[in-house]
Amino acid sequence: MRTVDELNQADAEEFVSALAPLFEGGAGFLRRLADARPFETEEHLFDVARAVAREMPEDDQVALLNAHPRIGADPAAMSKLSSAEQGYDRADPDDQAWVGEELQALNEAYEGRFGFRFVVFVAGRPRADIIPILERALHADRDEELRRGLDDVVLIAHERMDRVRGPRPLREELREAIALEVSRFMVGEIDRDGLVRATHRLIEEGVESPALLALGLANETMEPDIAAPVARLMAEIGLGGWDSSQAGQLLALHAAASILGDVSQPIDGARRIASVSSNAQFRDLVARWEADPDRSDALDAEIRRAAADLFGPPDASD
Repeated sequence: MRTVDELNQADAEEFVSALAPLFEGGAGFLRRLADARPFETEEHLFDVARAVAREMPEDDQVALLNAHPRIGADPAAMSKLSSAEQGYDRADPDDQAWVGEELQALNEAYEGRFGFRFVVFVAGRPRADIIPILERALHADRDEELRRGLDDVVLIAHERMDRVRGPRPLREELREAIALEVSRFMVGEIDRDGLVRATHRLIEEGVESPALLALGLANETMEPDIAAPVARLMAEIGLGGWDSSQAGQLLALHAAASILGDVSQPIDGARRIASVSSNAQFRDLVARWEADPDRSDALDAEIRRAAADLFGPPDASD
């Protein structure tokens, strides 16, 4: 996959040819996108792509949507990227005949109602999970559905670029930020909505991760269970199999660091450690502090020593 700099320097036809697999062709759209160069970053390229798709004439918008295969169509008639996205490259429990028949009927109803093809960012979901999404889409406003479909075309293209090129390794601090937010969800500090909001914030901060994007879309697509996208995200950052016990340990270490760095009051950090982990020492310290607040100074010093034992003493050079 060419870099943004290479795409900026390519002639128009080379540009169209390079990006065509990401958009299932879409030559007319891609020529407009070529005219919008130069792009500063990949994010800028896809931001511009979204704007171009929304602003071009409706006939061209419909052509861009219709370039994508139907969800549940014959894989032999699809591109390799579409076939993989729809799960045809893996054993799938929803390969029963009824799934294909239901999707065919819903696709026909959708196309009859709106006059263009249903396109959705599948994000690794089984085809059976698309059925309720398609059913809801049939009740949407046409302009709203046209805009959503075009936005999903761009999301699909962005995810494809990451997949073809391979996602860039996340910086350590971004991996830690993701691990902390997922750990907070696992121990019950935040609920599902809180986790999804956290993914939106990380995406807005520039974190590039297909798994993070899929989790960020979980509420929009009414994902019934987010365990699978959460597991995929943790595997992507090298923490496959992460469980609530490990989550509690990470949050306890983070709280200990906050105590040692004077980011939080000792008792506040101790309460958090006690709530997210099974650390009996901090539970005892919290109970003693709350029973005898007049001894808070002495107990705060004891909490700091316990935090140093848990996290490790601060660097002597600091």
